[in-house]
Amino acid sequence: MLKKTLALLIASGILWSGGCVPAPRMHMDISWPWFPVFYVPFGLVSMALYFLPTIVILARRKKNVLGPILVNILLGWTVVGWIAALIWAIVVDE
Repeated sequence: MLKKTLALLIASGILWSGGCVPAPRMHMDISWPWFPVFYVPFGLVSMALYFLPTIVILARRKKNVLGPILVNILLGWTVVGWIAALIWAIVVDE
C-alpha cells in the first residue's frame, strides 16, 4: 500500500509541477543553459512544500492515509485545504 501511495504521489507531483515552474521569456537577460540551474531547484522546493502534509503522513506511517493525501492533492492549492491536510497529518491516530 505504501509503495502504491508513493508512486501515486510522485506521478501527481510530476503532473502538478508543470504549473510551478515559470516559462522562460525571450526578453529575459538570462541565457538558456542557466535555466535549469535557477528554476529546477525552485520547482523541487515548491513541490516538496506543497506535498509536505503527504510527506509527513508517509513518514509517520499513519493508518488513514487516503483521506489526507486526497485533500492535499485536490485541495492543497487552497490555503485552507493545505492547512487542513497538514493538521490531519499531524494529529495522532487513536
